This record gives sequence, structure tokens and C-alpha cells, in this order.
Amino acid sequence: MLKNYLKVAWRHIKQYKLLSFINIFGLATGMTFALLIYMWILYEKSFDAFHVNKDKIGMVIQHVEFNHVKSSQAVTPLPLYYELKSNYPEVAYNSRLSWVQDESVISGDKKLVKKSLYVDPDFLLMFSFPLIKGDVNTVLKDPNSIVISSSMAQSLFGKEDPIGKTVRVSNKYDMLITGVMKDIPENSTYIFDFLGSYEFIMQTNDFVKNSRNDWGNNFMSNVVQVKENASLVSLEKKITRLITEKDPKLKNRMVTLQSAADWHLFNNFQNWKIDGGRIILVRLFSIIGIFVLLVACMNFMNLTTARSAKRAREVGVRKAAGSTRRQLILQFLSESMLTAMIAFVVSLVLCLLLLPYVRLLGLEHIHFNSLNLSLLGIMLAICLGTGLLAGSYPAFYLSAFKPLEVLKGKITSGGNSGFFRKILVVSQFVISSGLIICTVIVYQQIKFGQGRSIGYNPENLISVRASDDLNKNYQPLRNEVMASGYFESVARASQPMTALYNSWSDFTWEGKSADLDVSLNVILTEWEMDKTVGLKFRQGRGFSQQYPTDSTGIIINESALKVMGFKDPIGKIIRLGTKQLHVIGVIENVLLTEPFKPVAPLVMIFTKDAFNNIFLRPKPGVDMKAALAAVAPIFEKYNPTLNFDYTFTDRDFAAKFDMENQAARLAGIFGIFAIFISCLGLFGLAMFMAQRRTREIGIRKVLGATTSQLWLLLSTEFMWLVLLACLLASPVSWYFMHNWLEHYEYRININWWIFPATAILALIIAVATVSTQSIKAAMVNPAKSLKTE
Repeated sequence: MLKNYLKVAWRHIKQYKLLSFINIFGLATGMTFALLIYMWILYEKSFDAFHVNKDKIGMVIQHVEFNHVKSSQAVTPLPLYYELKSNYPEVAYNSRLSWVQDESVISGDKKLVKKSLYVDPDFLLMFSFPLIKGDVNTVLKDPNSIVISSSMAQSLFGKEDPIGKTVRVSNKYDMLITGVMKDIPENSTYIFDFLGSYEFIMQTNDFVKNSRNDWGNNFMSNVVQVKENASLVSLEKKITRLITEKDPKLKNRMVTLQSAADWHLFNNFQNWKIDGGRIILVRLFSIIGIFVLLVACMNFMNLTTARSAKRAREVGVRKAAGSTRRQLILQFLSESMLTAMIAFVVSLVLCLLLLPYVRLLGLEHIHFNSLNLSLLGIMLAICLGTGLLAGSYPAFYLSAFKPLEVLKGKITSGGNSGFFRKILVVSQFVISSGLIICTVIVYQQIKFGQGRSIGYNPENLISVRASDDLNKNYQPLRNEVMASGYFESVARASQPMTALYNSWSDFTWEGKSADLDVSLNVILTEWEMDKTVGLKFRQGRGFSQQYPTDSTGIIINESALKVMGFKDPIGKIIRLGTKQLHVIGVIENVLLTEPFKPVAPLVMIFTKDAFNNIFLRPKPGVDMKAALAAVAPIFEKYNPTLNFDYTFTDRDFAAKFDMENQAARLAGIFGIFAIFISCLGLFGLAMFMAQRRTREIGIRKVLGATTSQLWLLLSTEFMWLVLLACLLASPVSWYFMHNWLEHYEYRININWWIFPATAILALIIAVATVSTQSIKAAMVNPAKSLKTE
């Protein structure tokens, strides 16, 4: 029986080749993008899932309130580590973490740049980073020991055993290799090439060493693992106010623990609470994937139902010959399932073809793994679900025909089926139009953020990380760079222009309220910083060698001026602890971090040390390739352990919009494909309706109807359906996008013109699609059409 069902289904597919192609290609397209999105979601949800103890591991998050703004960050004071380790018995393991950074590693004649992370020995007991060689309990006990990845061992020593060998790190320290671990998976929050002991930082960094009892100095991360009989929630309740209890001067502070299972997806905080993060992107992509698949299913249901009138006699004959309704339902479902299976096979082929290009769709790190039974099971479920969903209405609708009425010709197109088709067409274009509206709003929000003033000129500004060797040789380095003739200025600072390294709260000034809890972002810098990065001054000037007193000068931004309340700020005294600084300039607000948040108060302080970045400003119109080629050997001369590595500040700033760009790109592409699939359905429906109304069109032409009148007759119904869809899509899209924009403090107002513009665009596309069939039908010779009928 099943063989017969499939044979009849195959014959039916071959009989209507064009409509079958539309069905199969539409379904395949929808399933392809649904599968690609699902594979990407699997990857996003797999982050840190390989850690056996992920539900017991928590990162310490410190919540603070300065300038009446609440913020959260995974940065903690050093004494918190000792407090948790010594006085909380529910803590099984506890580790400090440095920031991941690039360091040079030299062994013999081999010179590499690798990412380092300094941790405590408990780190390897907490996280599932398995060792290939070495004892997990002892590899990091010696402060001068390191554990390297297997790929790093291969790069340095080939097939030789690296254990016991010494390498030179940062051209300063000789480190002993005591362990080799497997390479870190790409779906790990922590990506590094080698681990060092945090005690090494305690011994070599006086700033860190002197902060052991300072609860107000935050510069490291802290992770804990609780014992089996304890929970992160219970420990969090005990330590919530720990920092304020230890130092009452530190007000408005709270400590929480975030489970490792949430680190990747729930990485955004607002008002001390988790407020989404990448999970918003995952949910958005999930909804888009489901919608595109639904559009494809609706497309199939619409075309199959539209053809039902032509199969009415088949149903009548089958029922008269003894077929039961159950058999007819199985027959029509088998046709739907066969179409879905063919579409599924086509979608797998499309997936394989598209995988090399998925970055263009905003999807990354997805892999088609035939051994992933979960993925294969989901794929099969999507296929079967699509076939059942797409064939359900036609199967139950056609099988309900009464044989006597059918054979007498009383069953035509059916009012109910026509109404159902209209619902499907409207639903398709609601989804398609909604995606287009959302895409336009996302792009407007991105442009809004990119277009705001950032207070300096990032264009072609070159940023180089300042190593110890570069800082030690800065003056001869600067002289040779300027002598190259390609640059107009060079400067140093404590950080790049697209990040924030320092925020201090021990500033006072005349008139400051005792109740005002203020933190100022701090950039440490020296001569020519204003000229090199292009700071925009509202008052005063930058640091200059012509003024010896600038060594105690300070530059403030407009937000800081507003907090301090100075009417005439130049010359005013600001105290940093016991040190007096005098204001020499006021600059526009410099945007360092979040492009959609207000700019925080910022000060620039003159210093002669603590530099982490060197900036180079090329001359206007200079050949950038030639300029870089000229300075590369200069940097490598004074920094022999590292290759010349640089970034462009404007590109670093553009990277801040990656998540929003990804959402806009995906929504736009899927919106286009949703409209494409919808138009395939409209094309099929228009072709069916033109065939069904052949006699009517012929009679109207004989009676004098023109081609344009007939085109309008055949197209009007679809125009109204598309306009209705856009009308329904507008308030729904406005609601969702309004809520999405609420996540941004610096945001656009949704423009009213987006909705009619989208409706006009959808109408033009729909009319163009329908016109291919309606004009063709209107131009047929009436004598031929009436003769055919």
C-alpha cells in the first residue's frame, strides 16, 4: 500500500513539474536556513558546556554605583580572593585570573607570540582543560612554571618532550614548562595558549603585591567552585555585602556569582541585573529561522490547496471505488511527505554548498557533523514536521469531499479553501514585511550609534601595544618614526582609544558634596596626545613641553565638567588623594566603550610611566602601505622579541557594532528570502487562478475588456492581501522593535515612514510577481481560450 501511495505521489509531482519545483525549492530554502540557524544555535549554546563542574563554578561579579549610574563587571579586589579561600568552607576551589594578553615566547631560534593567562593551581581542578603531560595538582605550584597547549608545544619543540624545558617570556623571564594540555576548544570563554601561576604576578608586579589589603583596588577576576553539598546561590547570599563590610568607605557595592553556564549567553548587565546579551541574538535568530520555515510551509499548503479543485474528481472516483477517508488522508500526506523528503535532501546539499559562505549570512563557527546524532535527529524531525504541517490542511480538506457532489461537478474552488489561501498569503507577507521593517530599524540604530560624535579622530589612527622594550626605548623609537617622513605625531597612553583600563574614585575638588560618590575614568598620557588622536577642545589646551607645570596638569571632558560644576574650569584644583592637579583643558566627551550608552566622566592625567599603547598619526594622504613598511623594522629593532603588530582605531571602533550588524544582516537576508519564497507562492497562485479563470478572461475580452483592465482584475485581490499584511505587520513590528530599542540608552525614535515605505516595496514586488502570469493570461487570444474550455 505504501509503495502505491509513493508511486502515485511521484506521478503527481512529475505531472505538475513547475508547481512541484516551486514547492520543493521553497521548502528546501526554508529548511536550509532553519538548519543553518539551528547549527549556529547549537554552537552558541555549547560554550563552556564541556566543563564537568560548570553548574558549580561561579564568576564573582562586582556591582557598583558611581555618578548615579549602576554598572557591573567581573573585576574584583585582591583581598576578596583570600577572604573566600580562608573563611568560607563551602568554597571547594578558588582562583584568581589575570587578563588574557599576548606575550612573546622564545625557545632557541623560535620566536612566537602567544596568549597567556595567569591563574592559581585550583584553576585546573575546577575547569575541564585536560592535561596530556604533567600532574594537575602540582604543575602550577612553582611561580615560574607554565603549562602550554599541545599546538604550542608542537610549534616550539616539534616531537621532542617539552617537559622540563625552559622558555623566555616577554624577553624578561625564564619559565619552566611543567605541563602540556589539550588545545582549548573554540567554544570556551577562556581562550589561551599557556597558563602561568598568579603567584608569579604577585612576585613581579609591585602594584599587585601592594594591593593585597586594598578592597577598593579592582584589577583581576575571581572564580570559585562550591562543594557538592553547597550552591552558588547560598554562597552569594553570604558575600553580597562583603566588600562594604570589609571597608565601610566603599558604599553602593554588591557582589554576586554568575554560573559558568551563563557566561557566554547572558553577558550583559543593566541596573545590577542580567539584561540579555548574546541570548538576544540567539532568540532573534531562532524566531527568524522558524518564520522562514513557516513561510515555506505556508507556501506549500497554499499551492496544494489551490490545486484541490483539479483533484476533486480524483477524490470522487477513489471514494466511489471504495477508498476510505483514512486512505485518502494517507495518500495526500504521503505526497506531502515525499515532497518534504526531496526538499530535505536538496536542503542538505544546499547546506553543504553554503557552509563556506555562511559568514556572509552572519553565522560563524558552524559545522555539519554527520556523526552528531542529535543534529541528525533534529534535521529529520524538521523534515517530518514540515511534511506533516504542510500537507495537513490539503489532506483533511480534500478527503472530506463527497463523491456524489464531486462527480456532479458541484465542487469548484471552494469558498473555505479560498479564504484559507488568503489567510496563508497574508501570513506570509506579515512575516516578510515584518522582517524588512525590523532590518531597517536595526540599520538605523547602528547608523545612529556610528554617527554620534566620539570626541576624537579615529581615521587611520594606528595603535600599537607598548611592550616593556618599546617603553624603555620610546624616545629613539619616536625619533626614528618621525624621521621616516610618513607621520606627523606620535604619543603614548595607558590604554587604546576603544577600551577603558582605569576608573578611580579618590578624586576631590572644591564644592564636592560629601554624599557624592563619583568615579572618573582615567587615561594616563603625555605630550602630543591631543594632536595625535585628534582631541577636540572646548576650552584650554593639551599637555605641552612649553609649560613645565603641565606635569601636574589634568584635562577633563564635558561629562566631568558637568559633575564638578565648574563655571570657569581652567586653573581649578582637583585632588587625587594627596596630589594636587590643575585643570588645563576641557575636551568633548570621548567615547571609549559602549557606543549606545552615555559617555562617563573622564580625565587625562600627565604621567611618565604606566603606558600600554603607542599611537601614530599618519600625515594626510600618505601611502599607508609604505608608511607601515617604513616603521615595521623600527619597531622590531627596539622590540626584538615581537613582530610589528598594530591595529587601526577606526576598525576597532567599528567592531563595537558587530552584534547589531550581525542581527541586521541576518534579518535582512532572511527577509529577502522570505519575500522570495512568498513570491514563489504568489507566482504559483497567479498561474493557477489564470488557468481557472480562462473562460472568464476570454468572455471579458470578447466583450471589450482591455489587457490593462484584465491585469487589474487578476492582480487587485493580491494587492489588497499584501496591503492588509503590511497593515498587520506594522504594529507588531513596532512593538517588538520598540522593546528591542529599550535595551539601548542611546537610541533612535522609530520613524513613521518606514511602515508605508515597506508596504510600497512589498506591493511593488508582489505586483511584479503576479503580473508575469496575469499579463500573460490577459494577452491570450479569446478564441483559443474559449475553444479550449
